[in-house]
Amino acid sequence: MKVFPAVHYSMGGLWVDFEANASGDIVQGSPRNQATSIPGLYASGECEYQYHGANRLGANSLLSCIYAGMITGPAMVSCIQGLERTSDDAPSSLFEAARSEEQKSFQAIMDCDGDENPYVIHWELGDAMLDDVTVERFNDKIQKVDDQIGEWRERANRIGIPDGEAWSNQMAFFTRHLRGMIELASVIAKGAIRRDESRGAHFKPDFPERDDENWLKTTRASWSEDGPTFEYEPVDVSIIEPRKRSYVQDGAASAAAKKIEKGEGK
Repeated sequence: MKVFPAVHYSMGGLWVDFEANASGDIVQGSPRNQATSIPGLYASGECEYQYHGANRLGANSLLSCIYAGMITGPAMVSCIQGLERTSDDAPSSLFEAARSEEQKSFQAIMDCDGDENPYVIHWELGDAMLDDVTVERFNDKIQKVDDQIGEWRERANRIGIPDGEAWSNQMAFFTRHLRGMIELASVIAKGAIRRDESRGAHFKPDFPERDDENWLKTTRASWSEDGPTFEYEPVDVSIIEPRKRSYVQDGAASAAAKKIEKGEGK
């Protein structure tokens, strides 16, 4: 059986806030808990990043879903209670304008009559990201993928939608998702090329050591029309001091392992 790392989770996600007291404990019910940078929008579960570091641990699913879910509910209640106005106070024209904008956006996809196939672009994007922007990383290869992302973004604007039916149009929906995938791929590639170190699941042979002095930080990306912008948030290590994780065996353990391989021991 061939063993290969499968891309089934992201070690990133939406940035969320929290409020801590003087002791460093979470202030229960604070409207800041699990709040994103968009006022009124909360993220809880595997869509938010904060429990994932350089490795994505399986138990983090339970942590993010159960624990974050428990503190997000009271936070949203506090947020609502602190509002000066609610959606009931907003004029209906505000909602109609938002709906009209989304309808125009979707209709623009339905009207696409280019010569590009979204599924082909998706396959090329996924193949390049899997080959050059996953575990083993070289800056020149990442840069090549980043340059290609610009080409895929341009090609995604020349997609053809042969099915004119709006109801359950799978290609139209996929095209909308594809454009988001391209933006996320740009964040991953540009963020990866900036970190010249090896940490956790990301290994750069040209920079084999972990660089805590420069990169013990969380990469934060924001969207802009000119591409993602980056800033960095220091990782709080006041509770647990980071240490090197090594799988190199000592002499005795290595000898025992070899005996087991030969069937000479248990």
